[in-house]
Amino acid sequence: MLEGQAVLPRPTPRLGWGVLRTVFIALLAVHVFISAWLVASVDAVYTEGRPAPTEIHSLVAIDKDRTAIDVSVERATSLFIYTLSRDNDAAAEVEVDDDEEGPTENGSPSSQRDYLSLGRGLVTWTLIGLVLAEAASLTRKRGTNALRITMFSATLLALFVAFPACYVLSLSDGGSVSENSPGNELEGSAFVHTQSDTSTHLRWLGVEVQASFSGYDLGLVEPANRENVTATVPQPGSEDASSFIAFESSFAVEFGKNLDALLYVPFLWWVLPSNTPKVFTEEE
Repeated sequence: MLEGQAVLPRPTPRLGWGVLRTVFIALLAVHVFISAWLVASVDAVYTEGRPAPTEIHSLVAIDKDRTAIDVSVERATSLFIYTLSRDNDAAAEVEVDDDEEGPTENGSPSSQRDYLSLGRGLVTWTLIGLVLAEAASLTRKRGTNALRITMFSATLLALFVAFPACYVLSLSDGGSVSENSPGNELEGSAFVHTQSDTSTHLRWLGVEVQASFSGYDLGLVEPANRENVTATVPQPGSEDASSFIAFESSFAVEFGKNLDALLYVPFLWWVLPSNTPKVFTEEE
């Protein structure tokens, strides 16, 4: 340490500091509990083809007891006309594995699990455990410091790892996440000569997945020409070439803006120290 440089001393440990710290941590836990835990957004735009330039935006906010969803469609006229004009019965041949079991009448076992409720319960109990462990540290008993550190770590894992994993599992609903992602229906059997690309980017307290897709929609091709379009790519300028469609999408998952309030907990441990547990103060 450089000479002459002032250092802010740590306050003297007192029971009153510990009580005040416990109150602050309880307020932080309540603040996090009533906030949104996870926010997911989807922005998609048709860049080529008949549905262009329709834009679709959706926002999903998940908190302790509900999932709020807001969806908006901009420049929807072209998408509406496209939906009415295409043949929904058009499909390309898709190979199906005979050994693969189809969905049962009651759905797959995983689809019957409420992963979000499981995640909500895990976060709720770890927040409660964090406050109780902090209160237990005031008793000056052996192991209480280790207990509060453990509960703090468990709370972070529940909020930043377990709960997002439960959300992803709820999206899969018995299949892969990609099978249930927005826009996946375009990659079904009605499109041929498809091209897709996906990239993942990290964001502050979140992640973003950008994707693009293009292909020829057999629903816009005359029935007599569908076999030819399936076999070969239509020539530019031909009537069948107008069935080409492309879109780009961005799927972002971010943690609630108030969750980082929990990062103040170690700071409170430092600035509001309570008495050292009795086991360390007794003379051996």
